[in-house]
Amino acid sequence: MEAKDRFYEAAAMLPPFEGALRCVPSRTAETACEIRLRTGRPVIVESPKERYICRDRIAAAEDLRSCIKHFCDYSLYSAERELADGRITLRGGHRAGFAGTAVMKGGEITTIRDISSIDLRIAAEHKGIAEKLMSMTVFENDLKGLILLGPPMSAKTTMLRDYTRLLSAFARTCVIDENGEIAAVYHGVPQNDIGLNCDVLDMFPKAEGIMRAVRLLSPEYIICDEVGAEYTELADCANRGVKLILSAHCGSMEEAARNTAVRELITMGAVNYCALLAGGDRLGNISGLWRVNGIEDISGCGRSNDLYRGRSRVLVGA
Repeated sequence: MEAKDRFYEAAAMLPPFEGALRCVPSRTAETACEIRLRTGRPVIVESPKERYICRDRIAAAEDLRSCIKHFCDYSLYSAERELADGRITLRGGHRAGFAGTAVMKGGEITTIRDISSIDLRIAAEHKGIAEKLMSMTVFENDLKGLILLGPPMSAKTTMLRDYTRLLSAFARTCVIDENGEIAAVYHGVPQNDIGLNCDVLDMFPKAEGIMRAVRLLSPEYIICDEVGAEYTELADCANRGVKLILSAHCGSMEEAARNTAVRELITMGAVNYCALLAGGDRLGNISGLWRVNGIEDISGCGRSNDLYRGRSRVLVGA
């Protein structure tokens, strides 16, 4: 599906706003990555290059309620868990995130009411963007784990998804898809191409999903997006012979050196390759790739726009 068609597919999931969204300029529809709705404010279409404001279409509270009902096929009860989590995966792999007022019970969020904003992230597959990165990592004999680093909207998940597709052509892979963004499972069917030999634990908390994958699915590789507190479980996988392909929010290697999950995964030897994505107009642009031996190695990376291996600092590509 072309990028513009994906935008219009996403727009159709916002019935009160579809007419306005079909009037945005063609170039905006082709590059759009998010549609943002906020009560009492204009509809905004975000892309890496621009922010387009539909000034003639103000979102009302009733409009947002109508969108939520549409997302849930008019059965809020059936989507109770997703509403409590503040996100729901839609047909085609699009994902809606919500902001509003939390309803608490027993110290846990049971749902969100008075939803005041919706961020509809438009699904996108860019097949082939991970080929270069895979050729410099998976086919190295010393790979233990790879972590993709980058700021928001630097295409970490898009890169991870294509990496999964390529990897599962020849290896048993398992995706722990806590946020539903890699495979985008809808009614049990992945909406994105994740390859032939890939199992998905959809919406599982990462720590639980990781241990289930190791016990039940015998993966050679485990893939996780946006790693955090579950680094202990991931390190345990590495000690059982499973290789890790991960991502984390870090805008630079200096930030990575201060990120607890990244530090611990490197220190424990679960990850020994780091790739930094640049973001911006060039989707999947890699600004650095390093082989690292320990956390003391990582703080010296990231001071040029070349691709280096951390141990020898030898230039391997551009």
